[in-house]
Formats: sequence, structure tokens, C-alpha cells
Amino acid sequence: MEIISRTSLIIYLKHMKHERQIRKFGHIVHSNRQKRFVIMYINESDADQIVSKLMGLKYVMQIEGSPYKTLKKNYERERHEYS
Repeated sequence: MEIISRTSLIIYLKHMKHERQIRKFGHIVHSNRQKRFVIMYINESDADQIVSKLMGLKYVMQIEGSPYKTLKKNYERERHEYS
């Protein structure tokens, strides 16, 4: 079984009624009605095509990539923990 690399997008919408139309582009894992955004997972190989299609839609205000890949994941002990 091959693992497909995926990435998440944070998509800000003008109205949440358009959430249903966005489902065809990827897998929605979270949506916030009050702040009007959707977090969606998409295949990393198709990311450029999907982002360009989403930006062409009238009801999409902004798209952000997830910052997870740029975060530091190796933690070291701090000096005060040694004693």
C-alpha cells in the first residue's frame, strides 16, 4: 500500500452556503461558520491545479497553506530541566 502525501488548505469564503460546492476539490475536515473558513486536505501532487481553480471562484476570498511543514518538530530539553 502506497502512502499519498497530502497537504491542508485553509480556505476563507464569502458565505458558508458555498461549502457544498468546495467539497468536490478535496476532503473537508473542519469548517467554522462564524469565521467563515474551511480546512481541507488535498493531494500534494494536485495542489497547484486545485488552488488555481479555487482562486477563480467568486466566493473564495483567500487561500492559505498549512504552516505544519515549516514548524520545528524536534524539541530539545531546556537548561533548567537538567537539574
